[in-house]
Amino acid sequence: MAEPISSTMSRLMWDYAELGPAEVDAMIARLPRKLIRWLGAQHPDNRLRKRFFRATGVRIGEGAVINANLQISDSYLELVSIGPRASISPNVTIVADAGPNNSLLKDHPYVKAELIVADKVVIEEDAWIGAGAILLPGVVVGAGAIVGAGAVVTGTIA
Repeated sequence: MAEPISSTMSRLMWDYAELGPAEVDAMIARLPRKLIRWLGAQHPDNRLRKRFFRATGVRIGEGAVINANLQISDSYLELVSIGPRASISPNVTIVADAGPNNSLLKDHPYVKAELIVADKVVIEEDAWIGAGAILLPGVVVGAGAIVGAGAVVTGTIA
């Protein structure tokens, strides 16, 4: 009989130091993507945060650092790429797929034409995203670029 999801979550969250890579991967495979993303945002260990995000389609380069509470909205469409040695500070939000969900606004012509967007967000190598920054669809943060804390990024940063 398979281990209950609550047990799997608890072991991944608190007993992770005792688990080997194959065991972690097997446990991840049993979880829904929403729970895997939650673990990615909340887990105390940077290495496992990256493993959880990768398991949900986020591309993350070697040596990148993903601090706590990274929120990614991409509908699991593999729209987000984080380059080698990039540094993502705490409480960063990446919106690659934006829309009003179930609101009737989704049918408004302007909203349909201009505001419902799904586009890649690329953070290149050695970039640094400051705490609380928000990156919107279509953003490219260039190699070695710095995004200040609390910034809302709507276009390319060279």
